[in-house]
Amino acid sequence: MRFHEIDWENAFFKTYFEKRSFGHLLVNFNRIWVIHVAMYFFYTAYNAPRIYSPEGGSAAMTWSTVALGGAVATVIMIFATLAEFSYIPTTWNNTSHLTRRLIFLLITLALTCGPTFYVAIVEHNGSGGSLSLILGIVQFFISVIATVLFAVMPSGRMFGDRVAGRSRKYLASQTFTASYPTLGKSGRLGSVILWFLVFGCKFAESYFYLTQSFSGPIAVMTGMKVQGCHDRLFGNALCTNQAAFTLAIMFVMDLILFFLDTFLWYIIWNTVFSIARSFTLGLSIWTPWQDIYTRLPKRIYAKLLATQEMEVKYKPKVCFRSRLLIIHDSSFTRSLYHKSGML
Repeated sequence: MRFHEIDWENAFFKTYFEKRSFGHLLVNFNRIWVIHVAMYFFYTAYNAPRIYSPEGGSAAMTWSTVALGGAVATVIMIFATLAEFSYIPTTWNNTSHLTRRLIFLLITLALTCGPTFYVAIVEHNGSGGSLSLILGIVQFFISVIATVLFAVMPSGRMFGDRVAGRSRKYLASQTFTASYPTLGKSGRLGSVILWFLVFGCKFAESYFYLTQSFSGPIAVMTGMKVQGCHDRLFGNALCTNQAAFTLAIMFVMDLILFFLDTFLWYIIWNTVFSIARSFTLGLSIWTPWQDIYTRLPKRIYAKLLATQEMEVKYKPKVCFRSRLLIIHDSSFTRSLYHKSGML
C-alpha cells in the first residue's frame, strides 16, 4: 500500500544496460580467456625458444619471455574493462570503480611487459648479467601472481564488492537485485575440489601432450623457407613461406585443443562426482531409468502419502492415481477422498 510513496529514481542504482553484443564474450567470460590463453602462452613460450632466440637464448631471456603470459592476461582484462564501459551508465558510482580497475591493470601491464624490453636489449648487446636474470625471474613471478588473481577473482570484486558492503546506500540493491544465495561449507568445498581436479589434470595433460610435444615441430619449422617454388599468380611470395603459414595454423589448432581439454576433464570429473554423490544419497547408478519411473508412484506413496495413522486399504498405485485425479479435478475432491478412506 506504500509503494506509491517510494522514490524509485533514488532507491536503486542502474548498473547495466539491457543489450546483447559480442562484447559480452569479453565482459562475462574474461576469466575463461585468461585461464586458457595466458596458460597456453606460458607453456608455448617455454617450449619454443627458437622463436625468440634463434641462436640459443639465455636463461634471462627465457624467464622474461615466458613472463609475457602475465601481460597477455592483463591485456585481456584491459579489453574486458573497456568493453564493460559500454554496458553501464556513465555515472560516478559506476565509472569510478572501472577507472580504478583500469589504472591498476595498466600498472600491472607495465610490470609484466616492461622488463622484457630491457632484457632483450641487454641480451642482444651481450652485456646481460645477473641483473637481467633477476629481473626476468621477478617479472615471471609477478606475472604468475597476476594471472592467478585474474583467473580466480571476479573482476567486479577486484577492489571490493560495494553492493555487499555495510553502506545503506546499496541496501535496496542488496535486498532485491543483488541478493545471491551462498553455498554451504560442504558445497563450496566440493566445488573447489572439483575445479581443482579439473584444471590440475587439464594443465598436466595439456603440457605433456600438447605443448611439449609441439616443441619439436616449432624448432624445425621456425625460419624454414621453401626453395625453388613458383606460382603463376603470386610468384614465390606465398609458397616460400609455406612453413610459416603451416606453423601458424598449428598454433591455432593447438590452442583450440587446449580449450577442448578443459571440457574433456570436466566431463570426466563431473561423472566421478555424480556417481559418488549418488552412492552418498543411497542411490544406485545401475538402476535402469524404466525401473525408476515405474517405482515412482510407490515411492511417493511410501515417502509422502502413507502415515502411521492411515489404514492401508488400497494399493499404492491405486492411491497414487486417486491422488492425481484429486489434483486434476477439484470437483471430485470430497468423493475421491471418501472412497480412498482419507476423509
